[in-house]
Amino acid sequence: MSLFPPTSLTLLQKLAVEVTGGNEASWVRFFNLYTPAIRRFVEWNDHVHDPDDVVQEVYLKLVEVIRSGKYNPDKARFRTFLALLIRRQLITLYRQDQARHIADHCSIDDLTEELVAPSSQQEQVDLSWAKAKHEAAVEHVLTKVAMKQQSRQIYRAYVLENRPIDEVSATFGVAPEIIYKVKNRVNKMIEAVEMEYADEKI
Repeated sequence: MSLFPPTSLTLLQKLAVEVTGGNEASWVRFFNLYTPAIRRFVEWNDHVHDPDDVVQEVYLKLVEVIRSGKYNPDKARFRTFLALLIRRQLITLYRQDQARHIADHCSIDDLTEELVAPSSQQEQVDLSWAKAKHEAAVEHVLTKVAMKQQSRQIYRAYVLENRPIDEVSATFGVAPEIIYKVKNRVNKMIEAVEMEYADEKI
């Protein structure tokens, strides 16, 4: 995997501050949330390119769009605008990869027929993007949010690994009630992070 060059992301964050007059730390957080989600989406849907290269391409495209003056603050908040652009870039990427895959296995007539029916494809992209954001939010909470190490381990074992509650209880020496509390507390943290993605639905 290539190292992710931070140049376009740093520039994008600076442009976001300039355009909105907003706090730089909040924009750093915004992109820190989106970067792993984009990477996950690419890993699942693009079988040709390095995910970090695609992240870089997406951010370069965003810089290009912002510099060209295509953002209209009367139509959408800047955060919403960026989120929608990220999603559109990923959809374009997905369609290009699907077209390559189909061309390898079908005739040109089949390819044309497949690409003129975007509704199911759109639904698949949206589901994949939602899953990528959810998994990125889970990982963010479990690695970036302050909590006891045992709570992280309990959540991973019980929720992510789907181990039986009796087994988890015995492994960590805690009552099932504690495991339920950990699950609920961590889920609320994850929901709070996912809400930070919600602007793109506006």
